[in-house]
Amino acid sequence: MKFTALHYVVAFIVIFSTIVFIVLFGRLPTFKGTIVGKAHILLWHKIPAKLLAIDKAVTGGRFYDATSSCGNYLINEKNWAVTTFYVTILTVALIFFFKDAWRYITNPIHRLLIPLLAFQPYFYLYLSAFTDPGIITLSNVSRMLDIFHYDDIIFYPDMPPCRTCHTPKPARSKHCSVCKHCIARMDHHCAWINNCVGYYNYRFFLGFVVSNLIVLTYGSYLTASVLYMEYMRQYFPGGYDSATKYFWADFRKWIKLIHSQNWTAAVSSLFMIATLVCPLVIAFLAQHIIFIHQGVTTNESEKWGEVEWVVNNGMLYVYENGDHYAENEAPETASGSGSESESGFARPRSAVAPSDKPKPENSGRRVYIHAYADAEMNRSVPRGMVQTEKVQDLDSICNIYDKGGFFKNWGEVFFPKYS
Repeated sequence: MKFTALHYVVAFIVIFSTIVFIVLFGRLPTFKGTIVGKAHILLWHKIPAKLLAIDKAVTGGRFYDATSSCGNYLINEKNWAVTTFYVTILTVALIFFFKDAWRYITNPIHRLLIPLLAFQPYFYLYLSAFTDPGIITLSNVSRMLDIFHYDDIIFYPDMPPCRTCHTPKPARSKHCSVCKHCIARMDHHCAWINNCVGYYNYRFFLGFVVSNLIVLTYGSYLTASVLYMEYMRQYFPGGYDSATKYFWADFRKWIKLIHSQNWTAAVSSLFMIATLVCPLVIAFLAQHIIFIHQGVTTNESEKWGEVEWVVNNGMLYVYENGDHYAENEAPETASGSGSESESGFARPRSAVAPSDKPKPENSGRRVYIHAYADAEMNRSVPRGMVQTEKVQDLDSICNIYDKGGFFKNWGEVFFPKYS
């Protein structure tokens, strides 16, 4: 079998889409332990470590030293490389579409919709890339603290200030090492738009994803329609009645059709690219729809994955205001050497001594603290709080960022507060 340019294009898209899917989704708790999660570890950790070891053995690490600055720039610094790649691919695809397929589309509705829909990805890319995602500064941090309340499990008021920005860290915020800012309601940093996805541009980012999905699905349908019309013209000029019942199964005629003319090869390539990339975009959009419905961000989903792991290992405990416990509690420390829990891990002790008085702001407060010392969520016991129970399952913990309704959660995304 002779390989043509079309075969190489299809192979590239399949491999590229698979790698992007693994990189984007493999780190999520949902895929932990699955083939996708294992592939992410292999692709992101094991293979680079192996290549680095080979480089050290062969060149003494000189190849790594020569390329590390370039790699660091592409991965850890804001740059337009991925965005430029995306815009180039989209623009070239549209040029070929208008050059080779446009003249065969005679329906006036399609001729009106195609330019409008083709413009949408550029429009939403611009809005996503150049809208402030919610950079936290000294001038707006107080407002962000009022908008986003602490839940005392993945975000808590005694979190230390950001070591880089030197500002308090509102709930749901995260420092982006690429953008070098703390971002309100941080979802993730997106290389496709060269910007963070946060409180103020999340809606535009969703528009960007949806507009790409529309272009891909609509483009797949249109290119398939054009190819089908050419298929009928070449092989069944007598009309639909004379056509093979299962025309799609007659692959020999289709292969011959694809290679018969330059324009059919180009349109076939566009069809393949759109059809193969479409599932990746659907999966990405579905992930965000699920997260919005659950009242979490991509960043928070990873934190909740850690919470689930801690709960499953019997290491998460509830602490409450210690006013009515204080008289009966012996002086203890939160770090130490407490009694062993049922699961065999060191159980955190109450920090409340008999003479301690709980702070007024702790009245009615319920916090969650675990005994997993190396975890990102590890924290000290707030003064005036005592341990009351162990969390038995994740369902017993309330996510206060889930507003309890589809429209309320989506309302937060599409109608952010500016004052």
